[in-house]
Amino acid sequence: MVFQLVVVLFIPVILGIVVVQPFDTPKETPESLKIPDKPISSTPEKEFFYFFLMIIWLFFLIRILLQIKQRTFKLQRKF
Repeated sequence: MVFQLVVVLFIPVILGIVVVQPFDTPKETPESLKIPDKPISSTPEKEFFYFFLMIIWLFFLIRILLQIKQRTFKLQRKF
């Protein structure tokens, strides 16, 4: 049960670190822009990673909510 809570709490944190930009990119004037020789490809692996983690997060969240509704979700302390 604790593993489910850890997944639900830490996946959004990981997504915030990996996918979200920490600040706005500076706006450049058209005169200072240089046209690259090769086109810059976007990073589709980040989009797939984001989508995959959000599906896992949604699965665990729905599972926890259903267990809470059925009153079968319990945390056990083991020392």
